[in-house]
Amino acid sequence: MDITHISISRKSVWDQCQQLYKYKYHLKTPSPEEEPFYFVYGKAVHKIAECFVQARGQRTIGEVAYDVLSGKISLERDETGDVKCPRLPEEYKKRLPEHIRSIQKLTEQIGTDGDLEKAFEFDLDPPNNRKVKGFIDRVIRRGDNFFLLDYKTSKKNNFRKNTSTISKDLQLRTYARVIQREYNVPAKNIKTSLYYLEGANLIGCTFSEESLARVESELLNVYKDIESTPETQARASVGPSCYRCDYRKICPYFRVI
Repeated sequence: MDITHISISRKSVWDQCQQLYKYKYHLKTPSPEEEPFYFVYGKAVHKIAECFVQARGQRTIGEVAYDVLSGKISLERDETGDVKCPRLPEEYKKRLPEHIRSIQKLTEQIGTDGDLEKAFEFDLDPPNNRKVKGFIDRVIRRGDNFFLLDYKTSKKNNFRKNTSTISKDLQLRTYARVIQREYNVPAKNIKTSLYYLEGANLIGCTFSEESLARVESELLNVYKDIESTPETQARASVGPSCYRCDYRKICPYFRVI
């Protein structure tokens, strides 16, 4: 199947359901459903956090939030132009104040230095151009030590990472490997954290040298698996998650649940 690059989100889609990957990334079929609003909300909150830190104390977070929510600051830019934040449904209006307070609280504690939305891209299998791409929400450097931060807008639930499970997080491990490659620092000098805005819960960890050394091979194996799978042999993972799938209206497997 078609693959131009691997990312953590694309790997997650492949792991979830190969049929979903086929629709989304191989055939590039437009989704029959509107994008779930929690994706849009996540983009809005990330943009507020990014612009607030970027202002380096020259603007209040309330001012930044107003500009994002009113469309003065775009969420992103796509092939159609600037994407503005739509009107928030009532549920998200109620959640936003706590999330904004959490961003402000952490920013006051750790400061406003560092890189925001740091893009990365490198070949997993040089010179074969099998690339991994992504963004790190925030990278703070203090001498030879690095602090990597990823904001999360999800509600409190049993799927949240905790101090016992975060060490298995491939996304954070990949981020740490990116920094290790770029700055040639030992694994112990890189601390990664998920910051759950609901509850202002910061969950952090460091990784071993061995676990960082495995990142490329783990991602490359998935890349090759996608690359070598014929379109006609994409497997569907039929189950409860099908009811939340954006392609359920056109997927033949949904009808056999």
